[in-house]
Amino acid sequence: MDAKKKSVLSEFGLLLVTIIWGSGFVVVKSATGSLEPAAIVALRFGIAAVLMCVIFFKKLKEIDKGCVKAGILSGFLYYIAFYLQTLGAKYTTAGKNAFLTAIYVVLVPFLYWVVKKQKPDGYNVSAAVICMVGIGFLSLNADFSINTGDAFSLLGGIGFTAQIVAAAILTQKHNPILLSITQFIFAALFAGVTSLVMEPIPTSISQDSINFILYLGVFSTMIALLLQTVCQKYVPASKASLIMSLESVFGCLCGAIFLHEQLTPRILVGFVLIFAAILLSEVKPSFLRFGPKKTVSTTLEDEEGVSV
Repeated sequence: MDAKKKSVLSEFGLLLVTIIWGSGFVVVKSATGSLEPAAIVALRFGIAAVLMCVIFFKKLKEIDKGCVKAGILSGFLYYIAFYLQTLGAKYTTAGKNAFLTAIYVVLVPFLYWVVKKQKPDGYNVSAAVICMVGIGFLSLNADFSINTGDAFSLLGGIGFTAQIVAAAILTQKHNPILLSITQFIFAALFAGVTSLVMEPIPTSISQDSINFILYLGVFSTMIALLLQTVCQKYVPASKASLIMSLESVFGCLCGAIFLHEQLTPRILVGFVLIFAAILLSEVKPSFLRFGPKKTVSTTLEDEEGVSV
């Protein structure tokens, strides 16, 4: 297969990944109707971890103590981010959950600045301001309060910010596949303990709930991860970032189509502003000059997706 065909197919592959992630917000929202948030996170990562172990069985012997320690840290951050995001899905719409979680794209350069002393550029600062205005349109009530679901979704986005920065550093020292396996295992363990301690044990699980969890574990986590890893190898980072930034848009569309979520003018303005901030932070259009394009990418080629 020639390079051009590989590039085109890989772009379609990344688009498919983005659609899977976007639809995942609807699946999570639906799953919270019958399962508790920590249980959902534990099951989805448990399934993904088992599948990863099966597929990469021969590489498991390469996991060393350092990789396990890195997996514990990254897995804990993954658990926190997904648990908060899933809590948010329970109390807000799938569309708002998708866009509010996506603030990690805007926040990553600032946390990376704190950790690695790599200063954000003008694009990042402008995107942060636009994003804050968008969040105001999307979530603030007349008395400037914010509902529970939106608050958890925002906290989930902050959690993903920490996880991405940690993974960006850890994958420089450890094999990305092995790190993925260990962090999935520990994310499932942390969520499982949380579920056992804080949540009621379900007396029965419906077939719909089983289907939701299988979709999240197999498609949103396992298949999307592998497809992203392969496709990003053949797509320029700037173009991959643009394609994958559509995740929140697909989440919003799926919420409107499958869950009949209402899109008021104010909510639409919030969506547009947050999406514009994501594009500005990721794509850095050349017609806006803020100096050299130096920043950390939130869609790292060697890091798995962090979305639903």
